[in-house]
Amino acid sequence: MSALLRFPLFAVLYGCFLMSATPVSAMSSSPEDAPEPVSTEDASAIKRGTQYEQCDPKADARAAIEQGDLRLLGFATRATTLPGVAAAEREVALAACGVRLLEGFGDVIRSDEELEAMRQASAYAKRYNAVMLEVCLGDK
Repeated sequence: MSALLRFPLFAVLYGCFLMSATPVSAMSSSPEDAPEPVSTEDASAIKRGTQYEQCDPKADARAAIEQGDLRLLGFATRATTLPGVAAAEREVALAACGVRLLEGFGDVIRSDEELEAMRQASAYAKRYNAVMLEVCLGDK
């Protein structure tokens, strides 16, 4: 056997030896064994979602319009999600109005609380975007 073949074979055998010598208790446990702590990112997303409970999306949209901000609200998912905007209008709406991404939300949901927060933020954005679309798209 050549020296080139012996080194990779040695590395593989040594790795197997190390794995077999590691006690089972030292190996990673399954996610079901211990609950995941809520990270600061998750807590922040949950807090952001609940902040929309007391808001008036129509009044907030009118205030933004008065400031000259016609951007729609969206989520940074695999493709930018615009609640309340039909798929057929999406590209036109993005080009004409622009988008302001809601922070703390994405396409990975780790808990029921985070899911509820996203639902609340989405409901808020849908009502907000309805007002914005009337002004931004107008007769387009």
